[in-house]
Amino acid sequence: MKKYFDYNYLKIAFYTIFVVIVSILVYRMSSSTDNIIPYIVEKFKSGLIIFEPIVLGFIIAYLMNPAVGFFENKFKRYFKLKSKKKLKKSRSLSISLVYLLLFGTFILCIIFIIPEILGNIVSIVNNSETYINILSTYLVDLEYFIKTNFSVIPSDVTTKFFDTINISKIFDIGLDSLNTILNTLVSGTISFTNILLDWVIAFMVAIYILGQKESFVNGIKRIIYWLLKPDTAQKFIGLCMESHEMMIKFFVGKSIDSLIIGILCFIGLSILQNPYALLISVIVGVLNMIPYFGPIIGAVPAVIITLFEGLLPAVAVAIFILILQQFDGLYLGPKILGDSLGITPFWIISSVTIGGGLAGAAGMFLACPITAVLIIVINRLIDKGLEKKRIDLPKLEPDSFYDLDVTKPDVEA
Repeated sequence: MKKYFDYNYLKIAFYTIFVVIVSILVYRMSSSTDNIIPYIVEKFKSGLIIFEPIVLGFIIAYLMNPAVGFFENKFKRYFKLKSKKKLKKSRSLSISLVYLLLFGTFILCIIFIIPEILGNIVSIVNNSETYINILSTYLVDLEYFIKTNFSVIPSDVTTKFFDTINISKIFDIGLDSLNTILNTLVSGTISFTNILLDWVIAFMVAIYILGQKESFVNGIKRIIYWLLKPDTAQKFIGLCMESHEMMIKFFVGKSIDSLIIGILCFIGLSILQNPYALLISVIVGVLNMIPYFGPIIGAVPAVIITLFEGLLPAVAVAIFILILQQFDGLYLGPKILGDSLGITPFWIISSVTIGGGLAGAAGMFLACPITAVLIIVINRLIDKGLEKKRIDLPKLEPDSFYDLDVTKPDVEA
């Protein structure tokens, strides 16, 4: 009699391993004074190092997939491809074209942009003593202006406040940080080969993932349907698809928006004859990826750097960046992104603040799409719970607050 493998045992083993992992985490949290979040992050990082090339490959493939899909659809439409062989060739050609554009952009950055940025940084470091004196003079003048025109503020309070601002110490901290980074890069030259090898493997893995993405997606669907009930699996896959579309729209739209803002910033600062136009434009463009706080954070170093050239150039840069941010917030951003996330400014600001506290700049960038997904999940759970209780209480839109009577929900008999 032929024996078949019972897959229920495999499912039981999977759940057992999951329970054991959760139990270890709970024990760690209860038996140690250490915070559980750093512990989880540390263990996750140590495990990620082993699979780093594979994980990087999946991330690269995920980020490059919209561009590959764009070119593939163009080839299908213009060349009217229908046969399986020709469709496969169009996929390969699309991947090759995206890789060519990516590496071409990278080489152009190495040749033209990076040397200019490094030159700006070296110029700031070499003239640091002069810049310290300039900023110190500005602070002395500002202190005198406040004491003269704002007599409401006690003179000793103003003096103590400006005494705490030690420009020389701030520059020393900045230079020490820069030296630490440079020393780390120099000392890490030995491990450069390993890092390069990881990235080469990651890009190779990404090629195979992009070439067979339907197979990977189908495999993930099979696992989900195996682990969950059909109805639950269908809802979960629908949520994943919705989250995927939301994140891709946000990432692609925000990248295009930040690139345009960076280019416009460079053009404007070049017209203003700012010597650090490229460095400031890169800072403004990159930090613009962070919702709400990014433009503000990007404006601060831009004004401080320009302040080295004089007060009037700094004021001109501040006004220009303010106008640029208003253009982005009122026209360009809504035109490109629209309401891609569907969350209110309150949740955006809250999520960016919490994300920045937990994971720094990466957390600030990823906080909004993650929060949007969580809000979708929570709203669906709430809708399901209200439906079971037969309570008709619709979601309240921000613009309809004064049109809705929330004193008593409608309850079906």
